[in-house]
Amino acid sequence: MKMNKKALALLGTGHSITDINQGALPIMLVFLQPVFALTQLQVGMVMLAFNLSSSVIQPIFGILSDRFRAAWLVPAGCLIAGLGMAFTGFSPNFPTLLLAALVSGLGVAAFHPEGSKFARLASGDRKASGMSMFSVGGNLGFAAGPILASFFFGLAGLGGSAGFFVINGTMAAILWLYLASFTGDTTAATTPRHAKTNKQNQALNTPGVSAWFLFAPVALLVTVVIMRSFTHFGMVTFLPQYYVHHLQHSEAQAATLTSIFLFAGVFGTLAGGPAADRWGLKTVIVTSMSLLVPLLYLFTKTEGIMLVALVALAGFAAISTFAVTVVFAQELLPGNVGLASGLVLGFAIGMGGVGATVLGWVADHWGLPAVFHVMMLFPVIGLLLALLLPNREQLARRSHILNVE
Repeated sequence: MKMNKKALALLGTGHSITDINQGALPIMLVFLQPVFALTQLQVGMVMLAFNLSSSVIQPIFGILSDRFRAAWLVPAGCLIAGLGMAFTGFSPNFPTLLLAALVSGLGVAAFHPEGSKFARLASGDRKASGMSMFSVGGNLGFAAGPILASFFFGLAGLGGSAGFFVINGTMAAILWLYLASFTGDTTAATTPRHAKTNKQNQALNTPGVSAWFLFAPVALLVTVVIMRSFTHFGMVTFLPQYYVHHLQHSEAQAATLTSIFLFAGVFGTLAGGPAADRWGLKTVIVTSMSLLVPLLYLFTKTEGIMLVALVALAGFAAISTFAVTVVFAQELLPGNVGLASGLVLGFAIGMGGVGATVLGWVADHWGLPAVFHVMMLFPVIGLLLALLLPNREQLARRSHILNVE
């Protein structure tokens, strides 16, 4: 089946517009913090509300996507994400700000499972290449979010947040019109539930195979991804706070620095996959965590161009394993690819908001520089756990055992 590049370009653009809201929120909080007199803990709570609704709840939308033909979730998710983000600038108090972040996150969660299904279908036989196009769209949107938020607020003050509704609403309309004419059967790429073989249950009946063998590596990987998410969301939340409120730079400069972190992550995503194919999944994850430790250690000891370089390298290292960990999870649970993806893309990444809340508490008690000292512990823990993950040979043996016919 031939790749539908037009569909992938449209879906990738929709992914980008939807994920702009994720990248924009931390910078918007810089503008909103003095308006609501938010503590750093409350800043973390807003990020937690958004990340729990945008990531942890994704498996529920995935179930809807699997059981029903829910193409409408793609434009609806894009629209709702922008609607919630637009309302943040008009929120009269902290509770409504939390609600606005929650609603925007729900839109993001609704978009991804069905959007991924369409991207898989449009990819034809080149599923990995097509899915990478879809994923990079999201990375670019996340990276562009801080700059766009700074532009909107600079243009019209807090009311500039309405710009998110305009761009998301326009994109949602385009997606709705195109997907209505997209006649591909989105259920074709999904094996019917009754036809699936529960390979994990069959493997449990294999001599020498235990539940520990099956699920311990999965738990390790999920914990590694949580540590990465703590670092990732800690950076996008508190990097602008540190740059504005501690180093006394402008909001626009903070937005640019945050975007550098995220754009570097785009290149990291593009480099991480081929590197894993050449040197192994575990090797890339271990290398990423190893690099993050000294980068975070040096963060509060530098300024100027060196700080910009550190931010770029940290973004590259932290986000380079995004696709790698998804593939790793699918290799660990070949009979439950949906569950594997949901655990890594939904639950584990969504836990980043918990880390942001903890770091907010640290900032309130010991100051913003202390946030980065504590954050350094996350990749240390991630590195130690990543060293325990199965290597390429062990993965091959595991795959042979689990691929029960």
